[in-house]
Amino acid sequence: MADYVVDASVVIQYAITQQYTPESRNLISQMYQGSQLHIPEFCLLECTNVLWKAVRFDNLAVTIATQIVRELQRLPFQIESVASLLPDALQIGLTHQLAIYDSLYITLAQQLDIPLISVDERQVRAAIAQNVTIKLISDFSPS
Repeated sequence: MADYVVDASVVIQYAITQQYTPESRNLISQMYQGSQLHIPEFCLLECTNVLWKAVRFDNLAVTIATQIVRELQRLPFQIESVASLLPDALQIGLTHQLAIYDSLYITLAQQLDIPLISVDERQVRAAIAQNVTIKLISDFSPS
């Protein structure tokens, strides 16, 4: 199986139905078959913020949001520290006018020398410009 860096735009679709939810669920299920999905330590924080917004503005029940957070915490992601990546992420962010959070996914993929999976188009363009291999989420479409 393969290793990938996945960003919050992919992870959150595992839990909240969006365009690529079937693909995200299929990808994440592959962690139980030997694939490793690497996330920076703040990824679940980003996902929790999306859930917070859904509770505040989209009427998602607090109990459901809490269940989703707990489920995301139980998934066997490879959680990576980002402190050493900050200088490179800053440069990528400045070069591509990208938020540091998004730049850190790119920097992590560079450091680990593995593909990045994201549905964030700006992040994907910046990653390609940085010579990071992109794996398309559509490649994980359920059969």
